[in-house]
Amino acid sequence: MSATIIHISDLHFHSYPQKFVELNAKRILGTINLLIRRAREFPLKRAELLVKRINEMEWDHLVISGDITQLSLEREFALAREILDPLLIKKDRVTIIPGNHDRYLNTHVGEDLFNKYFGEFFGINEIHTSKINDDWFLLGWDSAHQNDLRTSSGTVKSSTIRATENMIQSHSDKTKFIVANHFPLTFPEDWKFDRFHELYNLVPVRNWILQNPQIRLYLHGHIHSNWVHSLSRDFAPDLTLVNSAASCSKLFKGQNSSFHQIILEDQNVKVNPILLN
Repeated sequence: MSATIIHISDLHFHSYPQKFVELNAKRILGTINLLIRRAREFPLKRAELLVKRINEMEWDHLVISGDITQLSLEREFALAREILDPLLIKKDRVTIIPGNHDRYLNTHVGEDLFNKYFGEFFGINEIHTSKINDDWFLLGWDSAHQNDLRTSSGTVKSSTIRATENMIQSHSDKTKFIVANHFPLTFPEDWKFDRFHELYNLVPVRNWILQNPQIRLYLHGHIHSNWVHSLSRDFAPDLTLVNSAASCSKLFKGQNSSFHQIILEDQNVKVNPILLN
């Protein structure tokens, strides 16, 4: 039985703070970045084009792996919900994970706007779960949290790992799993690792996933340079890792994908790059 997943990420719907109460030091820096660069990189028309393109495709499940917004402003979340709405009609076919840009503010101080606008596509449990078909299950992780001024890292909680272990153990050993999370586990060869930008516990999380051969596919965003990587395992199928970040940004020279179509068929994972012209 085959299934098709569309994976997009890092849409960065943006607006500007209009009230003093919306400002903090991190948002001031983010607003400067938005003015100088990011607003031009993510024009609204590109987001509308992305939605139109996906709506014309055949797919069984849509995964959005975080950074829906730029500054975590309510106007940004509302705009994102409005533009994405044609893709969200059947919520059981959609999984949405928060990214670090969706958690600019401490939710103990302010309202969790991700949960307000998109919580129905993640749920209230420790991990999001969605049955793709009889062979494949999707598990969503929330590793995004508020950071200090210079940090945009994330953390996969130990409770998230335990909940994932319990979910895997509750299924047949023939069931295959997909993990969707905002942060990457691998990088291009020339990438300069920055501990203030990645998962704090990247190495143990990556090792744990590699030790669980039923996890066959890892979907993420965060770094705005798409790729498909593979990590080998002893006596088990490879782990495929797909980055679909900046799905609606302007194209840069040499870019060959904006997002990915992933076809699951029996034991096989086929990833097709899609360029948004």
